[in-house]
Amino acid sequence: MHVYNPTFPRNLVIGRLMLVGSEAIMITATIITITLLCTISMSDLAKGQQSSLNSSDTLIKVLVGDAIKALEKNNTTKMLQNLNVVNQMLMDIKENSSSVQAMKLLLHDAIQAVHDRDLSRALVYLNLVGEQFGIQQSKSEASNKVTAGVSNATNSDFLTYEHPILGTTMQYPHDWKVRQYEYNPSGNNTLAGFYSPSKTASELGNISGVSGHFVPYSDIFVFDSNNLTLDEIMTGRLNRLQNDTHFTGIESKPFTLNNGQPAWSLIYRSTAGGDELFKKIQVYTIYGSKVFLISFTSQDASFPSYQPTIQKMIKSFDVKGISTNNTG
Repeated sequence: MHVYNPTFPRNLVIGRLMLVGSEAIMITATIITITLLCTISMSDLAKGQQSSLNSSDTLIKVLVGDAIKALEKNNTTKMLQNLNVVNQMLMDIKENSSSVQAMKLLLHDAIQAVHDRDLSRALVYLNLVGEQFGIQQSKSEASNKVTAGVSNATNSDFLTYEHPILGTTMQYPHDWKVRQYEYNPSGNNTLAGFYSPSKTASELGNISGVSGHFVPYSDIFVFDSNNLTLDEIMTGRLNRLQNDTHFTGIESKPFTLNNGQPAWSLIYRSTAGGDELFKKIQVYTIYGSKVFLISFTSQDASFPSYQPTIQKMIKSFDVKGISTNNTG
């Protein structure tokens, strides 16, 4: 005869529950341990990536600094070698910020300027890259800064820049910085650069795709016409743009300055890498035997905000004492 013991099943159940509970505790502890290990590993990985980026910044700074020094000594071979390495490093950095894209654009413009044999223009772009890394400007550029006091005020919003040798004049906003560059009569020259205060998206009306890292800028460039007409020059320039995949959305049309001087404008987008675009306007006009190119570059999204200002600047361009030329 079996005697029913009510405590037996209960003890068995409790024992099993205790066993299950212990296993649950062990499993929970294991999960917590794995989570902690993963967190530590991810933290170490992030630190490693950050360290890699910092190391890249340091090396890029050295390469850009050496490129600037090489360019000042007319050693374009070394300069191009350094910039090609920097370009490759920027492509390897998995960062798509505005500052990285701006550097890519400026490096592209610097390399193009060297191919065009305009070393002073290339130096302008390289110094803009150098500023992002805290590299001190070259002596030749730093000594040619123009302060607002040198220019004559035309109204409360705009000042007038005048080149002391060629007599070129152009109005520009009073809060823009101006730099004048050394003029070489026998070569191609960037006469002056005009640099806008960098505005954030909120200051421009919360425009998508705009950051405060890139400084929109305009410059005046001059080169010899080599007896080519404006139509011939523009045909060659347009062909170059259309054959370069970096440039898209190209618009080409006539342009007239305030003094009635005929000119021609090109407006196009430039891809510096990633999904960020920059937009440029270039206006060409001929005075005597000289071709003057006035350009402006900004982020694509902010271009419409600057366009009224740039139109006023470019239309005000004039050259004193030099006869105009036609397009034919």
